[in-house]
Amino acid sequence: MSSDPYYDPNAQQAHHGNEAIHQQEQAQQQGGEYAAPPNPPPRRTGTEQALPQDQDRSHQVEVMQSYEMSRPQTEDEQNQAILQREFPKMDSSLIAAIYGDSGSLNATREMLQELGSEE
Repeated sequence: MSSDPYYDPNAQQAHHGNEAIHQQEQAQQQGGEYAAPPNPPPRRTGTEQALPQDQDRSHQVEVMQSYEMSRPQTEDEQNQAILQREFPKMDSSLIAAIYGDSGSLNATREMLQELGSEE
């Protein structure tokens, strides 16, 4: 991008479009074939440029996974694991949502027991 406050990218695109039409007309007048200029590669956004690509991305994912596996579980994660063992028929995301709302192992256990008894 230009820092020129009067820069108009549409005007530049129109200029390039007119230039291509002019080249096409010249080629037709001369009896030749017109070959359109190749398209430029797609632009990458700033976010895409900041994120690691290909092998760097794979390495980053591996590092994050190993970090998450090696860190100790939080008390909340331990409590949710206990509840999942106690209520294997309940969906783990439901258990996590109820536990997240109540923040209490006992309150969540009571609610899950109520839900389980309604089946």
